[in-house]
Amino acid sequence: MDELTHTPAEIARDWIDAFERALTDYHEGALSDLFLKDATWRDLVAFTWNLRQAPDRDAIEAIFAEVLDEIRPRDFGLDPGKPAPSLLPYGDIPTVEVFFRFETKAGFGSGLVLLQSDQTAPTRARAQSLFTRLDTLKHVAPQWPKTERFDVAHPGVRWSDHIMAARSFEDREPEVLIAGGGQHGVMTAAHLARVGVDALIVDKHPRIGDAWRSRYESLILHQPHGMLYFSFMRYPESFPEYIPKDKMADWFEAYVSSLDLNFWTSTEFLGGTYDEDAGRWDAQVRLIDGTVRTLHPKHIVMATGGSETAHVPDLPGLADFQGPVIHSKEYYSGAEYAGKNVLVVGTGTSAHDMALDVVNNGGTAIMLQRNPVIVVNLETANQLYGDYNGRTVPTELVDTRYLAGLVYPVMVRNFQGFTVAGNAADAELHAGLEAAGMRLTSEPDETGWFMRYFRTGGGYYINVGASDAIVRGDITVRQAEDIDRFVATGLRMKDGQTLPFDAVLLGTGYKNQRTGLERYFGKEIADRVGDVWGFDPGGEINNGWKPTAQPGLWMMIGGVPQARWYSPLVALQIKAEIDGVVPAEFKQPGHISRTPQTVLVG
Repeated sequence: MDELTHTPAEIARDWIDAFERALTDYHEGALSDLFLKDATWRDLVAFTWNLRQAPDRDAIEAIFAEVLDEIRPRDFGLDPGKPAPSLLPYGDIPTVEVFFRFETKAGFGSGLVLLQSDQTAPTRARAQSLFTRLDTLKHVAPQWPKTERFDVAHPGVRWSDHIMAARSFEDREPEVLIAGGGQHGVMTAAHLARVGVDALIVDKHPRIGDAWRSRYESLILHQPHGMLYFSFMRYPESFPEYIPKDKMADWFEAYVSSLDLNFWTSTEFLGGTYDEDAGRWDAQVRLIDGTVRTLHPKHIVMATGGSETAHVPDLPGLADFQGPVIHSKEYYSGAEYAGKNVLVVGTGTSAHDMALDVVNNGGTAIMLQRNPVIVVNLETANQLYGDYNGRTVPTELVDTRYLAGLVYPVMVRNFQGFTVAGNAADAELHAGLEAAGMRLTSEPDETGWFMRYFRTGGGYYINVGASDAIVRGDITVRQAEDIDRFVATGLRMKDGQTLPFDAVLLGTGYKNQRTGLERYFGKEIADRVGDVWGFDPGGEINNGWKPTAQPGLWMMIGGVPQARWYSPLVALQIKAEIDGVVPAEFKQPGHISRTPQTVLVG
């Protein structure tokens, strides 16, 4: 690695000062000396009131040129709450990591820039990547921490009575209705409460946390402890590295209680219609007593975490099978299948988990594979999580670095490199699986399991035991192309053999969340919004955590990390919409904020 001619702090200050001057006195080409030609930028709300990314210097310039008049950034400087500028310990060209903060017309933001040493540049460095994020709104005073005494502010009122009255919404309408009390629902509600937005969570389950508690008994989260923190509340040190689903469910109850969130259990969201003239929804919920109440929120947040509609593939003759056919959505425990022959359709995560659970409880499991699957050992997968492993680097710092890297072309390159290393590390496992009859893949572009997660949400398995059982022969794999059809007693193969089964378990995933939108809001709104999850043309996730084409409708999707990353941004966007802060032109179709000008995914 070449040596730097100036300190990281000097390089950082010079670049930040030049960057601010270029934005303040912007003209075409003003950024050419500050960015490498293939530099990238990811903005989370601060400049675009959206989630947007640019894959090169020209695209970066195009976005800034369109938004600067309204955003008016200024007062850039090093972020005193983050690590000082430092030289990265890898790479052939010296690169300095710089955390910075800035101000806009609407709020305060933070960012991360990687500066690559370049002695031909006026600032002796050019940006390799830029990340910006809105953190707070200027006109909003955070409601937390609360410093007043409750007994002084509410004389003669018991705390529990005060909370129950607030949660009843008998005398007011919620500004935001959140459908779903999982990780996205509770964290979004918490961030909305912090900025003074009155939100109500409704969930069909009888108890807070049941979205996790009701899942199959053997479920333990596959991600390490450090990835799964909730906003505002860290897990205690006593928490295990890999959290069992019941412990996670109990954490939801503690979270809602500690943050005084408005949460209605045993309440089913039925759907709604949007009143454009009033700028609000007419939303119906069914209460525990069976009555239906109509609420009038300005915004609805769909926080069910994904589609609730099970995907049942068209398998020939399945209706003729006389045993139970159960989707993973309804599966609970392998103990129910002790001593039984079970066919598990699918080879994704839920299919592997169910097959292993059946075998561990004394049953026999055969997996029916329809498509090639990506398999990676847990230890190998964890390498991709970097500093989320262990508990030494603050999660907020790791989040910033992680979010900055989620630019589509960067993801492709990084995941391809990881896949090469991962396949080498897991070569013995893969050879054993292929010998057992399982078809494997690494994605057509060799980007591996994490990219498949972003693209489809499934089709991979992180091995926590089922793959070893397949290699040992405890679980058998058969191919769908070899079957003829289901019959009353099992599965008839093309060679004439009939495999007897007592039950069929479907680990076949869920339909796109667009299906749920149509059920709740009708086809017109569902078609207007479009698909949910997978990449949009601009490289971000389709309709996730950002404005949709339907005013007042927000989609919260993904796991606990996504909930922690994006719920504060959704809360800020909703608050800004309610208070009329978002510039009108930024909402127009065709504006660079709403319509990506550079197609990264097509």
